[in-house]
Amino acid sequence: MAHLHDELASNSARVVVDTLYGKVIGGRANNGAAVFLEIPYALPPVRFSDAEPLPDGWQYPLDKEYLTESSYCFQPHNDGQASGTPFADKVGYGKPTENPLFLNIICPPSFEPSGAQIFPVKIYIHGGFLQFGSPHGLRGQDQFVSAEFSEVRVNIGYRLSAFGFLASDKPRLDGNYGFKDQWLALEWVKKNISAFGGNPEDITLLGLSAGAHSVHQILHHVSRLPETAESPFQSAILMSNAIVMVPKTPSELRPQLEALCHALHLDPQSPDILKTLQDPSIIPASKICEVIETDALGTEYGTFRGCVDDNSWMASSPDLMTWQRSGSFASSLAQRGLKSIVIGDLTEEWYLYSIAHPIATAEDIAINLERYYPIDMVKRMISMYRQLGEDAEPEECVRLFGEILSDWQVHLPVRVLARDLHRAGFPVLRYEIAWTPEQQRPEGFVTHGGDSFLWHFRIPDLEADQVQVAKNWLERVNEEVKNLERNKVSSRSVKEVLKLGKDKEIAWAVDDLWYEKMRLVKILQGESE
Repeated sequence: MAHLHDELASNSARVVVDTLYGKVIGGRANNGAAVFLEIPYALPPVRFSDAEPLPDGWQYPLDKEYLTESSYCFQPHNDGQASGTPFADKVGYGKPTENPLFLNIICPPSFEPSGAQIFPVKIYIHGGFLQFGSPHGLRGQDQFVSAEFSEVRVNIGYRLSAFGFLASDKPRLDGNYGFKDQWLALEWVKKNISAFGGNPEDITLLGLSAGAHSVHQILHHVSRLPETAESPFQSAILMSNAIVMVPKTPSELRPQLEALCHALHLDPQSPDILKTLQDPSIIPASKICEVIETDALGTEYGTFRGCVDDNSWMASSPDLMTWQRSGSFASSLAQRGLKSIVIGDLTEEWYLYSIAHPIATAEDIAINLERYYPIDMVKRMISMYRQLGEDAEPEECVRLFGEILSDWQVHLPVRVLARDLHRAGFPVLRYEIAWTPEQQRPEGFVTHGGDSFLWHFRIPDLEADQVQVAKNWLERVNEEVKNLERNKVSSRSVKEVLKLGKDKEIAWAVDDLWYEKMRLVKILQGESE
């Protein structure tokens, strides 16, 4: 299957757009969609520092054509979920870089720079545990959905793994660099998307997996903006992920930084340690990736996540889950221009989570859960599930790990978020997907990420009848969102989901898993049974 890179190389048509930072030159995909690849939205970042937006007066290079997949973020290669996927199909054809701060823009075939068209805009944040992936991922290339639904599609790059999320109190590293990258991209789109025919007052932010987690992070950031501020987008779609507990603090993450230093044969107590870590000539990015993917840090320290940081991204008081439960989160979003939120999951999320990390014994379950959650929380989580003996078969261990991780990454968080929004009277739509294209199901499961073929309307990956199912699903979701925003409140119970059933039919249904998943909230701080 051809990448957009290939299609643009075989087509001599060029499209020139005049942005606030000068002209950019794109091309045409085979279906006529206008495509611009790797447009920078920020200045090249300094390692382990906040990126800077493009300053006023900054100009894109004259005559540069934005037609190639030339780069992707440096990242480790131990992505268990991508097993069997060609690496180029996950990240594109380019070379790794510490400057993935670019975005891909796809406009409908009818777009002309001198035209008066105004298209709705959808901005996509790719998944990959915040450790892997790229805007060039083949499953997320949007020329088909842009053409079918007359939408401007934007796919943004951001820093991953340690490059995006290393944090510590000593030395001081604020972390959350990847989320702050995403925010700069949203601000760029808000200011420039009208040049591409996009309507800056009709922007939807959507993300899959870690992308959905990112959307939730961004929603919390929006909710703490000054009262007079407006959100750079008006609606959001969270696909199979959300936040369910307060992230760690920089002090709690200091052991991870120390583990990274030891793996790199550095002294974390050195007064120059930050300067050393930030210097690519001393510590190449490839070396950082190598020690992560070989578990030289220790398994529990091999995954880098967001943190609480009052200085620049996430406030600690009130903590984000208390803020969300109180209803202030929802009311603040509405005040800043958010009109609706869509959130949902698939029926067999567990399978792809089960192969995310190598699991052979019951002990492997706990140590890999510690990648994401504090030790005391991991103990409480495991106590909520069936207990395995020391002689448990690897298959049993893999299955249990997948169930636990998918419950706490997806099934519980999406329900908690929906509950909190619904209680506050915010327009929220829940969905459930029980069918994905049969030929795209790993081991036959309707599992995590399998719905990407529907959301991105990936015609080359679908059979003829499946194309119609995907179209029906997207049309129905769009219709339901419009009704939701028109009424400004959901008329349905939080236990109701818009369901794409096994029979490929779409209808409202009761969430059969509500009580099974929501029983887990009782071990969360601030929750009651």
